[in-house]
Amino acid sequence: MPTLTTTTDPPRHDRARVQRRTVRTLVVAEVISGSGIATGFAVTSLLAEDLGGSATLAGLSQTAATLGGAAAVGAIAAITHVRGRRPGLATGYLAATVGAVACVLAAVARSFPLFLVGMVLYGAAGATGLQARFAAADLAEPQHRGRAMSLVLTTTVVGAVIGPNLTGPGAAIAEHLGLPPLSGTYLFAVVGFAIAFTAIAVLLRPDPLLLARGQDEAGEREKPPPLRTMLKALRGNRPAVLAILSIVAGHLVMIAVMSMTGIHMHHAGTGLGVIGMVLSGHLAGMYGFSTLFGWAVDRFRSTPVLYGGTAAMLLSLWLCGTADGDDVVQLSIALALLGLSWSAVLVAASVLLSESVPVTELPAAQGFSDMAMNLAAAAGAALSGVVLERLGFATLSALSAIVLLLPLLAHPALHPKSDRSA
Repeated sequence: MPTLTTTTDPPRHDRARVQRRTVRTLVVAEVISGSGIATGFAVTSLLAEDLGGSATLAGLSQTAATLGGAAAVGAIAAITHVRGRRPGLATGYLAATVGAVACVLAAVARSFPLFLVGMVLYGAAGATGLQARFAAADLAEPQHRGRAMSLVLTTTVVGAVIGPNLTGPGAAIAEHLGLPPLSGTYLFAVVGFAIAFTAIAVLLRPDPLLLARGQDEAGEREKPPPLRTMLKALRGNRPAVLAILSIVAGHLVMIAVMSMTGIHMHHAGTGLGVIGMVLSGHLAGMYGFSTLFGWAVDRFRSTPVLYGGTAAMLLSLWLCGTADGDDVVQLSIALALLGLSWSAVLVAASVLLSESVPVTELPAAQGFSDMAMNLAAAAGAALSGVVLERLGFATLSALSAIVLLLPLLAHPALHPKSDRSA
């Protein structure tokens, strides 16, 4: 009697069809959710200051969102390991939807504590969007992983451009409904996150991760490995360690320098409009050219692009550190290059991580990577202000360069047999 099995292993052309459908679904969810993220964050500090009564308390809202994102990554990774990409990503967008609703209610009730709770859940949106890049690579051919992953990242810039422009219409809609004007942007976020949740829950079928594993959706799955076990396994995997450390260091440096550049320029008397344009160029660099770096990873492999991105980021830090606060041209170039190099490092290191870890362990490793990245962002944002105030922007840039080099100093070379990209 033949043995029954729940394993599914479709022909290559079927996998290619599912991969195209997967990427399309992720792109739709990313554009819509990205609009919701940018819409809400455009007024987060304003609403937080209004509810909390001080700029100091307003800073807690960003910290709450960052820490919420880190916590969300852990939950998404655990769900993904057991149930697949679709339940994991859908849960993240559902949490963000609830968070956006809580922010609206907080504005109506004028409750700062409720607003912080809402921002913790709101932070799940960004974490889910970053986790989506890994879903794009589950079924991609090895030579196309970089482009698949980077395409999802690139679409983020569409939402980032659309989102802030919804602030005015959101205020008008809120006033029409009898709600506080600043709550209107969160109404757009509620709709955006809900649509992203629906798109993932309905359209991300079959599940790309389960298909890559050769598992049926109804099949039994192992529980995610304990953190200690996973860290022990990663310790002997030099490419994976380099990838994770590079993601963490690159993100920490980018957040630390980017978040203080506006203050550095403002102290020198630069206008807010000019500062906004400089930061817009940085944002365009972060996401607008991700597909170029994805192509480069597929063409030249992960490690050269990772090293090149690190070198470019070092150059951007030198430009930042040697620029006066009113040197708009040099700071514009520096911030744009900082965004571009961050994108190169993130894409290359993410592909390197996906290539270096067995598919059965990928969700845990990817979740740990993004959780560490979010925690690093929180630390970078908090410490950068202290360094700027006491030591100056040039010192902040120099210290950031040291942090950026730590992964390469710890892992100067990859074993040629352990990584396709070496």
